Amino acid sequence: MMNNTLNKRLLCASSFVEKGAYVADVGCDHAYLPIYLIENNIASGVVAADINEGPCEKARENIKKHSLTNVIKVIKTDGLYGIEKYRPDNIVICGMGGDLIWKILSASEYTKCSSPLLILQPMTKQNVLRKELLENGYNIVDEELCTDDRLYEIIVARYDGIKREWNDAHLLCGKLNAEKKTPLFHEHIKKITDQYTTIIKGKSTAGIDTSYEERIIKELRDFLK
Repeated sequence: MMNNTLNKRLLCASSFVEKGAYVADVGCDHAYLPIYLIENNIASGVVAADINEGPCEKARENIKKHSLTNVIKVIKTDGLYGIEKYRPDNIVICGMGGDLIWKILSASEYTKCSSPLLILQPMTKQNVLRKELLENGYNIVDEELCTDDRLYEIIVARYDGIKREWNDAHLLCGKLNAEKKTPLFHEHIKKITDQYTTIIKGKSTAGIDTSYEERIIKELRDFLK
């Protein structure tokens, strides 16, 4: 088992993988997540993809050590290109910027025509990713916060063709996070409001209007009530 190898961030993401699903792990690195999913009888099989040969080679080595070459396939590819061949039920993309994750998703028709469950862990620009998903027919079905070396956000979505809108505050913190109010939510809101407070200070010094940022901070803090 690889419980002590898989970090909390990936463990959190793995908790959303559907039992028995065939999974695509995009940006697989050393294939820690695919190995964990198979050894813990969560996934029926995994295709581990990476754009660089180095991580693919490391992934193959680790998979071979665990005698899992028959259930975990490694491919060198750009994003989701060619992934339709494997027909994954779930797609996991962790550890990339929200804008890059969206670029990968939007370049693939598979996420629309087959509607796999998307388990996403953006490192930055989470609000950008949420906005693009909602405006392009993807339903955000769940969200979660977890801590490792810092606070991370997991966004779970599936395409249904219905366009949606969230307000700016919900795009920043996650509407479902605001509804669930897990123990980490207070820390989550503080992190975002601190960022906006810094923006306000900079704008105020320059004599620029800060009404938008002040409104966002108020709306975010209202979620804590």
